[in-house]
This record gives sequence, C-alpha cells and structure tokens, in this order.
Amino acid sequence: MKKILQKCTDTDFKYISDILDSYVAFTNDSKRKKLLKQTIENQDVTAREELIELMDKQIRYYGSSDVAYIFRGLFNDDGGVTAEEVVKDVAEKLKVKVKLGASTERTLELLVQAVVEKEFLSKSDKELADYFKKLKLNDADSQRIFNYLKENGKVVMLPVLLKVLGTDTTLVIIQSIIITIIAQFIGKKAADQLIKELVKRNPWLNALGPVVWVLSTTWLAFDLQGEAYRKTVPICLYLGIVGLRDGQEKN
Repeated sequence: MKKILQKCTDTDFKYISDILDSYVAFTNDSKRKKLLKQTIENQDVTAREELIELMDKQIRYYGSSDVAYIFRGLFNDDGGVTAEEVVKDVAEKLKVKVKLGASTERTLELLVQAVVEKEFLSKSDKELADYFKKLKLNDADSQRIFNYLKENGKVVMLPVLLKVLGTDTTLVIIQSIIITIIAQFIGKKAADQLIKELVKRNPWLNALGPVVWVLSTTWLAFDLQGEAYRKTVPICLYLGIVGLRDGQEKN
C-alpha cells in the first residue's frame, strides 16, 4: 500500500487516519495522530514517511483477524496480510471480480472500476438518462453514449464515458459514485469532507448538489460484519480514487 499512500494529500491522510481510528484494535492510533499532525502542520518529510509506513501496516492489519495477526506477529515484526490479500478480500465482500497480479495501485483502480460498473449495470436507461440531464450533458453527447451502449451493453460504460466526456468528467462521475457508496459504510456525516473536496476540485458540481448519483438498492442494506470491513472497504475504495486521479496505471 505504501506506493499509493505516497500519492496522498494531507486531506487524504486525514480521511484515512479517521477511518483507521479504533478503541479496541492492536494499532498505535496515538502515534499515527502525532505523525499526521507533524506531517500536516509542520510539513515534516520524515514524519510523512513514518506515517505512510504506519498506515500501510495498520491497513494490512485490518485485512487480518486479530487472532491471526497475533499468531503471525510471533514470528515476524509485521503480522498483517499482504496488500493484495486485503484488496482481494474487499472485492469478494463487495461481490465484484478483480484481476489480481498487477501492482497494488492498479488493482485498487480495477476494484473501483468494477464497483462503478456494477452500479451502472443496476441502472435502467431512464435512470441513466435522468442522471445525464443532471450533469447538464448536451443531447448529442447523451445520444452518443446511448448509441454505444445499445451496440455493446452497459459493461462498456466507462470506456464510453471516457470517449465521449473525457477523462476529467468521467473521473468526477466515478468519484461521485464511489463517495456515495463509501457514505453507506461510514455514514453521510463522515463522508461530508470527501464531498466538499470533490466539489472544491470541481466547482461546477455546486449547481448539482453535493453528490448527484443516487445509489441502487445493491448497497443500501449492505452488511459489513466486523470492524475490519468498515475500515478496509472504504479505505480501499478511496485509495482506488487516489490512484485514478493521476491516470490509470499500466500494470
């Protein structure tokens, strides 16, 4: 996870740190908060590297059960599972398929894309048309999108959006969907800061409301059993957005 964490902004670190907070886990929250403060307030490069190291360890810790973590910790300094195991577990929990074997960053990007595609497939043509109207897409672009979908199906929605709308607008759509899903896991109040950051980077969203996507029922009653999933799921989805912000990884 360390490579993708290197791309995080101060706001990203703050969000991930808030999600990692726990009163019962075997994690050093006080040290993480101290490093976060030094990173943000003092722009301390050394503290930033230590923060990334600790966050990586804590994320991978939550990918394991406490018992397994303690057992592995008896034999080495790091009892957490691998980053790939964390992402694989999250994908299985969200019931999406993600091809493994690529870099962690690319795998996280594929996770986000699979989740977004799952959302698109759940929408009717009318719901998609209403959404495009909210985005104030012109009729010509909307028609081009639907023509492509009619020929190839909704499974190619993301490539079509990239082709018709371009990278920036498509990324905003992806972020809107993912942040709305994250809100189901951590609560809307906790997701408000993410929404504000999205609007800050894309001022034109102000006219549409904070998040224009309306979730399908797929996620509304989603069951996240155990504290670990309430951390690994939103963190992995968010890091997938971080990865996509600077363009997709090749492998």
